[in-house]
Amino acid sequence: MVHIASPKRATGHPDRALDCEEALEVALKHLSEDDTLTEEAIETQLREDGLAAGWEEAELRIAIADLRRNAALRLQGLSG
Repeated sequence: MVHIASPKRATGHPDRALDCEEALEVALKHLSEDDTLTEEAIETQLREDGLAAGWEEAELRIAIADLRRNAALRLQGLSG
């Protein structure tokens, strides 16, 4: 289990999606250090721990998709 920060804003707040992505990004850095975890296992862990932290399933799916897209862009040299 990895620590994921709990939501600080109410559901529907315009910045909540960004907060979720940022919370997952911190956890993802820790999980990515474990070479034994598959990409699927990492996503499962993010989802389970995110739910336990108080995030909603839909928020987590979107944030994980955004993190995947950002990682792909970085690999292509298109993002900082």
